[in-house]
Amino acid sequence: MRKEHEQHIGFRLDDDKNYKENCKAFLDAVKVNDPEMAAILRDNWDALVAVVQEGERDSGARGEFNSQVASALDALVKPPVPKDGA
Repeated sequence: MRKEHEQHIGFRLDDDKNYKENCKAFLDAVKVNDPEMAAILRDNWDALVAVVQEGERDSGARGEFNSQVASALDALVKPPVPKDGA
């Protein structure tokens, strides 16, 4: 989680770069601010890209992407350790 006093790194698409290069630059920028989120996005990039194809949104692809990200976020949460040692 980003702390309030940390500097936010901005991102802008670069017209001199191709799509793949801009995607890498975006993920690198996210990694500076939130390495865990960058890893989740990188691991699910194909599902994210499938959400919008030729200007049309695919709600099924969006649902699949959301599900994959939710699972990845759940995996980051450690269950509480019981106080009684059980």
